[in-house]
Amino acid sequence: MSDRELGVGLIGCGDIAPAHARATAAAGNVRLVACADVVESSARSLGEEFGVPYSADPDDVISREDVDIVTVATPAFTHADIVERAAAAKKAVLCEKPLAPSLAEADRIIGACARAGVPLSTCFPLRYLPAARWVRSLLEEGALGDVIGVRLHSLQEKKDTYWTGGYSGRTRTDWRKSKSKSGGGVLITNLIHNIDLVRAMTGLEVAHVFGETGTFRTDVEVEDFGVGLVRYDNGAIGVIEGASCYLGGSGEWDLVLLGTMGQARFLFWGGRAEVYLAEAAAGLPAREWVQRSEEGNTLAAFYEDMAAAIRQGRTPPVTGEDGRRGLEVVLAIYQAAQTGARQSLPLSP
Repeated sequence: MSDRELGVGLIGCGDIAPAHARATAAAGNVRLVACADVVESSARSLGEEFGVPYSADPDDVISREDVDIVTVATPAFTHADIVERAAAAKKAVLCEKPLAPSLAEADRIIGACARAGVPLSTCFPLRYLPAARWVRSLLEEGALGDVIGVRLHSLQEKKDTYWTGGYSGRTRTDWRKSKSKSGGGVLITNLIHNIDLVRAMTGLEVAHVFGETGTFRTDVEVEDFGVGLVRYDNGAIGVIEGASCYLGGSGEWDLVLLGTMGQARFLFWGGRAEVYLAEAAAGLPAREWVQRSEEGNTLAAFYEDMAAAIRQGRTPPVTGEDGRRGLEVVLAIYQAAQTGARQSLPLSP
């Protein structure tokens, strides 16, 4: 494949769509060439804002010759059908998280792309946070020792309007309220990012989970508060806590890693990270908190890395299987909460 910019066709013009459009503009090797949404007004709004053709029919985007990558940013229950059509058209696919509301549909997506021989990636841009890259380098150098503890938080107060319009209100819809359409609430919508990031940084896999979920303040079918207790395959213990009904929000760190030789913690959206080491290592002093504050367009970096892999004939750095693994952990927490018993992984589709 030549070094030309790869054309991105964006399907789904709701809440997350402007972030994708801005990321393609900031990335150096891709460009947005078209968008579509079954809600025509959403497609028109995005198309006019970013100066690209728009349509109410996703197939109008998939069939374009200048589309190399189809970004699927629609509700989870629609992913499999759209991905199958994109794969059949021999387009690379970037699918928003969660990959699907169930493992069976995730396997449909992965299978469709494998049969068509097209690249598939799951949108986990937090891997490209400067803080995540810094902490991963410290883990690789052994500065933090062995990981023994993980704390993951997403504690938010989502307004009532979120459930019918997302954060932005771009598109009026009620799919977020539905268990079958969304797959779940705050755990599958938000914490799946955190879960994937731990996998990416540490290489650890979840062995089993306990879980508790509830719906306390929101008129929806999905959880607005949930907790998972996790045992990783190296013996480390993790706590996953998510809420969309956390009045006033929370200032807690989004991710904390405890090692035998130190601790690292950072905020996803604040660009701030801290590390504390028992012994001097990797150019850092002992017994002092060392702070870094860095920001960057993580989604643009994600697009650049994915496009580079496609042009070079490599597997994308973040795969469909990565999306399935994160989904599996969340679904295991849901099953454990439902049964009241420990749930081991892997799960059966």
